[in-house]
Amino acid sequence: MYLFSWDNVPGKENGKLMEYLEQNYGVDWVRTAKIEKIDNNEIKVATEKNSLSLKLNNENTKVTLTINKVRTDEFIVKTENSKLNIYKDTEQEKKDIRQGIKVKDISYPYSLLGGLVLAGLIVVFLMGYYGTQSAGIFSPREAFFVIGASILILTAASVYLFLTLRDTISVLKIHEEELQAARDAAQERRLASLEGTRSGATTSLEPRVTALEPQLASLEKRITALERERAPR
Repeated sequence: MYLFSWDNVPGKENGKLMEYLEQNYGVDWVRTAKIEKIDNNEIKVATEKNSLSLKLNNENTKVTLTINKVRTDEFIVKTENSKLNIYKDTEQEKKDIRQGIKVKDISYPYSLLGGLVLAGLIVVFLMGYYGTQSAGIFSPREAFFVIGASILILTAASVYLFLTLRDTISVLKIHEEELQAARDAAQERRLASLEGTRSGATTSLEPRVTALEPQLASLEKRITALERERAPR
């Protein structure tokens, strides 16, 4: 995910950087902080009571974020069009979510819920089996256990489905973001292609216009001469 260009801070991308820091690290004081660049390898954002810094390594490949002298995060640097652009690497996190390893670092007790559902099914089966052996099919006590077990199964299954649905929604959101990024990239390539075609068409017309200029000049002279001949004396 693109964050900002190192060359544009301090500058026109101050707002983009401040918004990202405020939303992701809770440093609302950055809005009133002073921003300065030190030796082109450190961006310092500071107020009287708080400060943070973004330090660029010697290889221009990583930027380290330190908030109030505590190392907080690390970003990737990519050199694009002679500019150092800063990115947050979220690909590994997305990959982990797609593989079901984690969803926002929360581990759900899927095995426990599955065990509860299975136990409930066994209880219902046993109650139903023994209940059918009696003359009245179910005694009040057996009916109570059967109903209770059914409620337990439905509750456990509902919770299980809710939690797995959250996983599914998270994965769908990631795929939606990837598809949107692909659509944006395709749109940019199309616009670039159209601009290139227009530029090429303009370039191809230039020699023809240049070749016609002498003829236009000659035609203009002839028209001027005719106008002089027709002018009253």
